[in-house]
Amino acid sequence: MSWSVVARGQSGAITRDQLRAAGVGDDQIDRFIAGGSLERHANGVYLVRGAPVTYLARVWLAVLATAGIGGFDTAAYLWGVLDTVPSRVHVVVPHERRVHIPAGVRLYRVPTPERARTVLDGIPITTRSWTVLDVLGRMRETAAYRLADRALQQRWITPDDIRCRLAAFPGRTGNRLLRLIAAHSGDGAAAESERLLHQILRRAGLTGWRANVPVYGGAQLVAVLDVAFSGAKVAIEIDGWAFHTDVDRFQRDRHRQNALQALGWTVLRFTWADLTTRPDYVVATIRAQLARAS
Repeated sequence: MSWSVVARGQSGAITRDQLRAAGVGDDQIDRFIAGGSLERHANGVYLVRGAPVTYLARVWLAVLATAGIGGFDTAAYLWGVLDTVPSRVHVVVPHERRVHIPAGVRLYRVPTPERARTVLDGIPITTRSWTVLDVLGRMRETAAYRLADRALQQRWITPDDIRCRLAAFPGRTGNRLLRLIAAHSGDGAAAESERLLHQILRRAGLTGWRANVPVYGGAQLVAVLDVAFSGAKVAIEIDGWAFHTDVDRFQRDRHRQNALQALGWTVLRFTWADLTTRPDYVVATIRAQLARAS
């Protein structure tokens, strides 16, 4: 294969070793560099003259220069997990490897097992599921919950992926958030949400509420409320993540809410993110509704 074909497949990037493998001698390579046909980058890596310096070209230059793989935000962007182009190229290398870090590159020395490695359009990269777990652990909580919900819904990851990661790498950075996500994505998610809501209500000193309250319309059971202030007819419901929700469940929830409203109930809905990142908002909203009801 000619060296120009190799370079085109790598967004214009190529190494001295690849040039030699294509039959180009060192003297000729040096003439290419002196004449400006090749622009020198780190560790014997070059960019062909005229090749645009796109983000993809920067990724190729980085992985070739470090013999690493694309990871974290870079992998997330290339997989379509994140929409924003990262400002730097994120590369993962083995902990023991000594690497000169090129400008504009962020290097990670973290365990990355063989099962977590793949190739995307020729670029060595972490798998999409591993990438999602990597970036989740380094995000702010609210953003992490949103991405986790989307990733679970799209089947980029499963609850088992999260649990296996935590079991295999118990001391890894980012595990605190992954444990929270695991708690809310497993079979006990609803119970965990309700326990957290009860803690928030107790800490706020709110009284007059009960959990798991059945509401009847005549002889027919309309709903079992997560939390109810029965005297004020204020119901508190915790919405699950999207990956827990199918169309039939969505329709049932809306039918139930309409039936409750017809019986004079006000329904306040909160999410896991509300409970974990905005408990003051939850309490203030409930207090305001109770005040209106009285």
